[in-house]
Amino acid sequence: MATSKNQYALAGDIGGTNIRAALVDSEGRITGRGSIDTLPERGIDDASERLARLLKAARATAPSGAVIAGVGVSTAGPIRPATGTYNHPPNLPGWNGKTMKPSLSESMGVPVWVGHDATLAALAETRFGDHVGAENLIYVTISTGVGGGIIANSEMVTGASGGAGEVGHLPIRTGAYGCNVGCDGCFEGNASGPAIARIARDMFTGKGPLAELCGGDPANITSRMVFDAADSGDPVAQQVVDLTIDNVSIGLAALINVFNPEALVIGGGVVQGLQRHWEKLQKTVVEKALPGYGDTTPLTATRLGDDVSLLGAAQLAFREARRI
Repeated sequence: MATSKNQYALAGDIGGTNIRAALVDSEGRITGRGSIDTLPERGIDDASERLARLLKAARATAPSGAVIAGVGVSTAGPIRPATGTYNHPPNLPGWNGKTMKPSLSESMGVPVWVGHDATLAALAETRFGDHVGAENLIYVTISTGVGGGIIANSEMVTGASGGAGEVGHLPIRTGAYGCNVGCDGCFEGNASGPAIARIARDMFTGKGPLAELCGGDPANITSRMVFDAADSGDPVAQQVVDLTIDNVSIGLAALINVFNPEALVIGGGVVQGLQRHWEKLQKTVVEKALPGYGDTTPLTATRLGDDVSLLGAAQLAFREARRI
């Protein structure tokens, strides 16, 4: 399918909490947005029907003469991209072994392509982010969990069964905290938002700015409170922030050493706190990466925000439509 100035893609984004859809043009402009609750317990067929309604509403906003390349869907996984079949997705209970790709394609009347959200975020960065045209790029999201997307030689790295990119389970500090699935000392268990809060709770003294922010109850501590308290001079919070920077740097340096990317982009809620300490983060990554790697790999925070998943889904559709 030839590209066109009037070409658009329909983009869907499926998370454990929300399903979003939009119309995206070839320059990354987003219109026709819509959002609904995921309600995964109602089943994948129900979700597919409701996503189709969102996508049709988005398509209705397209200008006259617009060419729709197809539908791209970004989703929490693990998932097999070729078939859209879920493989024990922790945040989409009951969807294991199922796919909405055939029914969604039938409903929409256009081709449907599906990809893992972090992988498509990496793809979006190579087309709409600060590293347009990059052939080797890694995207890492640090939020409730830690995930990653890998572009190598301009291709998405998905692995044998679609599970590539689980960078959150890289071991970074053996014997430290584990994640919810039991990985010892992994990236997610020691640098995600909940992990930062857990470390702070274990170090809590009941004094200082952190105690004030959480109302004296360590159960209320969030990662944002930790960063805010550190900015206010709280010594415990500062220790946690320093440890977080160290943990994040170990994970990012490992990725740089293994993949030698042109750029490494990070996103997610924790990045807002890390940006306050960006110079230290960059310096620590360089120290932990192989000589000549860390200091030549741009480390940037995404500027695409929450739209990165929709833009990645759209780019998947544009990319695959050109191959038809």
